[in-house]
Amino acid sequence: MNPLSTTKLNRLLDKHFLRQLLDHTHWIPSPVSIEIYDSNDTLFFTYGEATACGPVCQSPIVIDNQTIGIIRIQSMQPSDSPAKFWGLLLSSLAQAQWERRCITQDSLTRYRELALLYQLGDKLDSCLDPAELAEIVLSEVHRFIRAQAGSLLLVCPYTEKLSVVASYDSGETGCQLTPAASRLAHLVFATGKPEVIDDARLDPRLAAASRGWEPLLCVPLKIDNRILGVLNLGYKAGEFCFSAADMKLTEVIAAQAAKAFETARLFKEMENMAYAIILAAGATIDERDACTAGHSTRVAAISLAIATKLNQMREASPAIKKELPFIKLQEIKYAALLHDIGKIGVPEAVLTKRTRLSQDRMLTIRTRFDFITATTGQSLDEEFSLLAALNELHSLSPADSQSVRNLACRKYTDLSGDLQPFLLPEEAEALCVPRGNLIEQEFRQIQSHAEKSYKILKQIPFPAHLHRIPYIAYQHHERLNGSGYPNGLLTEEILLEAKIISVADVFEALTASDRPYRTPVGTEKALEILFAEAQAGHLDRLVVDTLATLVTGNPQWWNTLIAPLPGTKPKTGAKLPFEEEQV
Repeated sequence: MNPLSTTKLNRLLDKHFLRQLLDHTHWIPSPVSIEIYDSNDTLFFTYGEATACGPVCQSPIVIDNQTIGIIRIQSMQPSDSPAKFWGLLLSSLAQAQWERRCITQDSLTRYRELALLYQLGDKLDSCLDPAELAEIVLSEVHRFIRAQAGSLLLVCPYTEKLSVVASYDSGETGCQLTPAASRLAHLVFATGKPEVIDDARLDPRLAAASRGWEPLLCVPLKIDNRILGVLNLGYKAGEFCFSAADMKLTEVIAAQAAKAFETARLFKEMENMAYAIILAAGATIDERDACTAGHSTRVAAISLAIATKLNQMREASPAIKKELPFIKLQEIKYAALLHDIGKIGVPEAVLTKRTRLSQDRMLTIRTRFDFITATTGQSLDEEFSLLAALNELHSLSPADSQSVRNLACRKYTDLSGDLQPFLLPEEAEALCVPRGNLIEQEFRQIQSHAEKSYKILKQIPFPAHLHRIPYIAYQHHERLNGSGYPNGLLTEEILLEAKIISVADVFEALTASDRPYRTPVGTEKALEILFAEAQAGHLDRLVVDTLATLVTGNPQWWNTLIAPLPGTKPKTGAKLPFEEEQV
């Protein structure tokens, strides 16, 4: 519809100005009656004397070859010259006012377009999710261009085919494209050129797919001569077709969208690469110790499951929401994968130690005992068998420790005639460790991995939303009552994410089937131990409760998680929880 036809005369001609103009002119016969009517023959303006008589002359008021009104002059003067003159004058005044209005409206439209583009740019810059980006673009197009249907299609990097990312029709989202719109989208994708179709029925390329009158507008999303996708619009409200201005604005929007999608793609690639590096780093540390391969991956999966559940509980309960901070899933996932990276600085002999004494050291003791037997005739087979058995044990009884100390106190004469102990001090110390297989110095070396993890991770310039990863890894061996290491922090000083990883770390170690020095316990027994640790003030009770809910409420999830051998995927083909979000 032509906007001029709906514009009233009172917006183009000022009555007060007309009256002043007529009052000061000498070209009006007297007596006279002047009437101005609009295009609907409605009286707009009167001037002069109602008693004037004589012939009536009239002249149209014209703008851009369109009559918008009529001026009628009645006087005793038979000539129609005054009417023609005033018709031309009023047409000129109305034309000037109309052009000013058009310029003003055009400026306002340009301003609104610029405002739209600035707003769109801000929204796109703050988003890195392709699906969300598509929704933003379509929302702005729908709001400003008033297209009643729209869709955004992106190229799949693997198939090189278009797929719909977002769409709407008459305000409803998720609608399918019409056959004509789909065909036009693929044509524009193939040519890389924008298209405006007034009626799909009249276009030979689309006629077969048309379902009736259907105006369409389609522009490509291009960047660096690459087509990322297309933006498809249809049925502009209140008008019959899309204009060249609509296409130009849509092209600008599409250009902005293309940059945003490319940024999102690059960010996702960088994120995937960073994730792969982190996963490889965690796996590398685990592989230093064949018996703990896959530990970091499983701890990350358990931690992520606990964190997700806690976030859900937080949203469901205002009380919990008030007390519990929101957990960033990506941050805890990466921190869990890297929590043991400091073990790279722990000597491999300590990290992989499976017995109290190495096989080489046991062979040395065997040789020493054979020498004693050869020189004294005293058999030490029984004593050596005892030492060999104790060397494999995880825990020693007081009687076992006393047997080792008694043996260490016995002496023999070496080839030089000097007295030597049956067991060297360091051998006796290692064999008398009451629990585990590490002497105090070695245990301190193992404990140092938490601080080493922090120092390594602190050197990495993590983005702002991941900046706490070094601190989370640093604290994963802290305990709520201050008995943990390396800093003996108390509960309020420990990050929630570190508390979660602590529980996941202990649970994985208790249930792992790949520890030669410890028989794995079942999930029920493991939870019992965790509850005891929470009762003793070591672990967070809410985190333990949450893990118990996950394990007991969905045993199949846990079985899937622990089923694979170290470094393998679950036999069922299911992905670990944190792998499902990877593209």
